Amino acid sequence: MKLFKKTGFISLILAVFVVSPIVYAATSPSLGMAGTFGILSSTYTNTLAGTTINGDLGYTTPPTLAPTVTGTTHAADSTYSQAGADQGTALASLNAQACTFTFATGPIDLASDTTHGPVGVYTPGVYCANGATSVGGGGTVTLKGSGTFIFRTAGALTTTANSIVTLVDGASACNVWWTPAAATTLGVNSTFIGTDIDDSGITVGNLVSWAGRALAFGGTVSTHINTITVPTCAAAPGNTTTAATAAITPGATAGLGGTPGLPNTGGGPQENNIAWWSIPTVILAVSSTIYLIRKNVNFFRSAD
Repeated sequence: MKLFKKTGFISLILAVFVVSPIVYAATSPSLGMAGTFGILSSTYTNTLAGTTINGDLGYTTPPTLAPTVTGTTHAADSTYSQAGADQGTALASLNAQACTFTFATGPIDLASDTTHGPVGVYTPGVYCANGATSVGGGGTVTLKGSGTFIFRTAGALTTTANSIVTLVDGASACNVWWTPAAATTLGVNSTFIGTDIDDSGITVGNLVSWAGRALAFGGTVSTHINTITVPTCAAAPGNTTTAATAAITPGATAGLGGTPGLPNTGGGPQENNIAWWSIPTVILAVSSTIYLIRKNVNFFRSAD
């Protein structure tokens, strides 16, 4: 009887210490018709020869000088209009997701910030900033791990000259999203990754290599001798992780392999779970255990 009581008590203590994690999910929405577009804009500006779009191009107002387009150019046709609607739906889905990390108030340099974790390194999640964000000082932002990355910015998004956004450990361009509330400006000779949805306007600096999409259906996109390659997203057998097989300009550090190709609709919903232990739950568990130990010590003494 004594052994049974003691065994039950030990089991109770172990059960108290089984603390459930809080799970945060970041999900990549389907882009629908917008998924095939390297550039989707109201006004498209391109004044220099040498820009290549590996994907579709859409606009209402055409550029002075047409780029090389490996896909289809849609000039305010029905596909263009539906892509614009699908862009809006995807943006609403991204903005509805809860933040897994919120930066301090003020401008944030993603390449040098340490408050979220290791400097310049980001694991899947929803990162929220109430001001402008940048990849500053020609620095590097490394997106690490299989899952979805969402950078929600209440201000502008800027990358500096020679800056790099790169992928490691299974991260995919299919699941990288930028949703700034103000204009996007990418610095000259920089490398960028992911889908940027920004109707405030997107300016792509000279010689930028971009594995992703510039979606600004209600705004202006400007290019200057750039290569924009839409990632080809396909579900891997047996799981829901998408893989990017798009290539960018040789010599750029982007963590992508394969060859350029036309995409599908963006890979569909992808989910990543990030777990942190709940501090209040741990405190409650420890407090309960101490109480039970003190109570049952007296019980066992009297039982003996």
